[in-house]
Amino acid sequence: MGLKENIKAVQEEISTEEQFLEGMIKGERFFNRNKKYIIAFVVCVALGAAAYALNDWMKERKLHSSNVAYHTLLKDASNAQALETLKQQNPKLYTMFLFEKALQTGDKEALKIVAESKEDAILADIARYQLAQLENTQPASSELFKDMTLLQEGYRLLNENKIEEARLKLSQIDVTSPLKQIAKNLEHYQGLK
Repeated sequence: MGLKENIKAVQEEISTEEQFLEGMIKGERFFNRNKKYIIAFVVCVALGAAAYALNDWMKERKLHSSNVAYHTLLKDASNAQALETLKQQNPKLYTMFLFEKALQTGDKEALKIVAESKEDAILADIARYQLAQLENTQPASSELFKDMTLLQEGYRLLNENKIEEARLKLSQIDVTSPLKQIAKNLEHYQGLK
């Protein structure tokens, strides 16, 4: 029995080695047949990884230079070179810096620049509202301050003793607005008699 088992074990071993060699030959044939495509794929993956790394490095560099420029502007707001660097490298941060300085100094021209900016719609809306407050005019189509504008307009009309017009303005304030309670209180105002 030992001889039969040995012969079977040798046959199985030879069969396994044949399968291994057969797989190697098939793999080599596949590689030789598709060598160009495989090499092209590996090169594309390597180039993609290099491009991604380069892009990430450039973003990091840009962010660093804009942060340095912003830090410089915080120390010296009149630094024209830092202001230009910030404008080129990070337009959103430049707009925010401009808005902050405009609020501190009451600079209407800077507020107009921020209000017309396309970088940040929310900041532009706030700048339009602030500009209207400085110029004592009603802001044009403010999404954030729509209810506040209606409240202020209603209050102004109440002061001018135009009670019905004021109530109409105050009733336009959204029911879910935090300003609705103040509007309700003002709606009950009957005027000075």
